[in-house]
Amino acid sequence: MRTRMDRYEEFLSEGYRKGFTKSDEYSLDELSDSLRDRIAAGHFKRVVFTGMGCSAIVSDVVRAFFISTGTEVEFHVFNDYDHAYLLPSSVIDDDRTLIILSSYSGHSLEPARAFHALAHAHDRMVLLTSGGRLAELGREAGVSILRWELSEPDREYPLFHVGQYFAILLDVFFRLGLVARDFGDEVRALPDHLAHDFTDVHRELARTAALRSQDANVIMIAPPVWHESLLKLAKMHLNEIAMVPATRNYFHEFCHSEVATLSDPTRKHSVLVFADADDDEYTQAKRKNLIGLLTSDRPENRNIEVIEIPMTEPTFMRKYFTALEFVQHLTLALGRARETQSRNLISEAAGNPWYHGDTILAEAAAH
Repeated sequence: MRTRMDRYEEFLSEGYRKGFTKSDEYSLDELSDSLRDRIAAGHFKRVVFTGMGCSAIVSDVVRAFFISTGTEVEFHVFNDYDHAYLLPSSVIDDDRTLIILSSYSGHSLEPARAFHALAHAHDRMVLLTSGGRLAELGREAGVSILRWELSEPDREYPLFHVGQYFAILLDVFFRLGLVARDFGDEVRALPDHLAHDFTDVHRELARTAALRSQDANVIMIAPPVWHESLLKLAKMHLNEIAMVPATRNYFHEFCHSEVATLSDPTRKHSVLVFADADDDEYTQAKRKNLIGLLTSDRPENRNIEVIEIPMTEPTFMRKYFTALEFVQHLTLALGRARETQSRNLISEAAGNPWYHGDTILAEAAAH
């Protein structure tokens, strides 16, 4: 098996933008006719996603995107199975709530637990998966399945495919009638837009940010629009690929709490500030003040690096995926700087051997 960083570099140079053009790699064949009819008739007023890790992050991106476009259907996301503490029962139990359980592998335990906990809603549930145990449960119970059919999946790192997942889900929601607008042309135009939007300035900023962030705790802050959708995925790239400690918080919450930890740090911190040109005047002024405080010439700032990442593109999609490309270049540079040997901690901690390197190698040898 090729090294993690070699595969990541190939993904970034060849696969990332290409994913937006492959929005048809899925199947609706296992959706029940009755559920299709209810969706097409406008029965559902909200969609609730649940999943873990990368199987959940794309729902956060979709949710933020639809909020930005003023789509009438509500979107909720919770990343666990103990839904009673994460969403009101009035949302989960409402007959007009469509529930999507997401697990790319189909072997994650939490979506399977949610499947059983939400048995009363099986007639308004969709399993978003490529197969595995979740698909088996769905077939046994007659629950609808929306099946991923990626032609070039990376078994170990599904986060490589978030752009394609995003393109697929927008296509699915339009085809089913959950949303009235077809965003396909905008998605397919992303590779050309990124070729223009992601400039040599971004590449140099990622390179210098990586140099300044070596051996540091990475702290990412942004307003709510980017906190769940962008920073959650950015943290996954930094944790799983570069294997560096990274945290995230809402910008204003950080200013009211976590900033105190930077008073006199004994460990180096790298603060990544995602600066949206469309932020309101109060946020822009507060951001300028924070950066000024943390970059002033005083002893307390001796172990603090502050990197501002401008987000100036004209649309949500272009802002999001340009910033994500920056994060990926930063991740590649940080990962190459140390080349830390990866352990199978995620697979082992999650109790899902499907992602484990030994499982992948054994299956490859068997074939």
